[in-house]
Amino acid sequence: MLLIDHNQIYVKDYMEVMIMDTQFFKIKMNGYCLNVRGEDLEIYYYDHHEIRLNGHVKVIEYDEYRV
Repeated sequence: MLLIDHNQIYVKDYMEVMIMDTQFFKIKMNGYCLNVRGEDLEIYYYDHHEIRLNGHVKVIEYDEYRV
């Protein structure tokens, strides 16, 4: 699940953080990878089920992966 609220992004039920820097965030979900591009991206909070990012979002896209 993905929720965007102004400059906050909530991602629930993720599997793994793949890449993280201030302009690009890639996270593995069940069956796809979620890519967030923006400015001043930072992890504000995370646990085993949820991540919260702060920053200015410009693009959100996903990549499917299959066996």
